[in-house]
Amino acid sequence: MALLIEIKGNKIKAPLKGDDVWLVRKPEEEVRQNNICRLVNSYGFVLEKIDQEVQVSNSQRGQGRAMADIVV
Repeated sequence: MALLIEIKGNKIKAPLKGDDVWLVRKPEEEVRQNNICRLVNSYGFVLEKIDQEVQVSNSQRGQGRAMADIVV
């Protein structure tokens, strides 16, 4: 079964965040959800092997807090 992007008004569903988690629909979030769908639908990854917005440890960027948008 294909993973589809779900949008309701100004919210977009984030399946990696939980069963019923909706985030504010920003361009960055749309790109993130599109890429998650591509990983699942085109490349065969399962949601359980993907995470989003993961803090990267030992980062030297800015205040030392860098985030990876998607981790497989």
